[in-house]
Amino acid sequence: MEKILDVREMVPKDRHSKIFGTFKELKPGESFVLINDHEPKPLLYQFQAEHHGEFNWWPLETGPQVWRVAIAKREVNDSKRTVTEYLQTDHKRLDNIFNKFLEDVKDKNWDKASKDFREFRIGLKRHIRAEEDILFPVFEQKTGMHEGGPTAVMRMEHKEIQELLDKILSATDSKDSAQIPNTTNALVNILTDHNMKEEHILYPESDEFLSEAERSEVVKKAQAF
Repeated sequence: MEKILDVREMVPKDRHSKIFGTFKELKPGESFVLINDHEPKPLLYQFQAEHHGEFNWWPLETGPQVWRVAIAKREVNDSKRTVTEYLQTDHKRLDNIFNKFLEDVKDKNWDKASKDFREFRIGLKRHIRAEEDILFPVFEQKTGMHEGGPTAVMRMEHKEIQELLDKILSATDSKDSAQIPNTTNALVNILTDHNMKEEHILYPESDEFLSEAERSEVVKKAQAF
């Protein structure tokens, strides 16, 4: 069962201590979902300062009234985490959410399908922004490959992916079970090839030319999206 910590009714000065206490009690690999009434960016920065390499931070809902974040204790406490490990972990997490969504549609559980797909869409759009705004510019600067390089192709694929995300959301909200298979199949096809190129080429090459401090900075900036 999903562990949930809703701090909206708590006195603000007591929230952080409760959140960090809950994190401390987690076993490696476990997580909880934080529910808050504002964007918890200061909390993230405190986690980064005090628990760098120990946690994952995955936004699930981003306002305007409610913010939900999955906070996980990593199975391996390692401050020297790589770009590959961080972004590949997010790929796997998003795959799991998407598979839940497909099961929801199969069962015609539309309320849950809408919730799960929104979490997937938020996560994938965030993942894309982190790549385009943080990783791609670093890759292009280090390699000198701009137009015609791998990041140019990936940006075009990102555009196709985001268009499909919007189409699937619309079909899900309208409970259009006839349209969903075509759009989801198209998304799976492009993501399968896209993620493979990232995990086998872009991410490892980035780790090769980035210093440990630069890799750490990429991960921290990506977490803050």
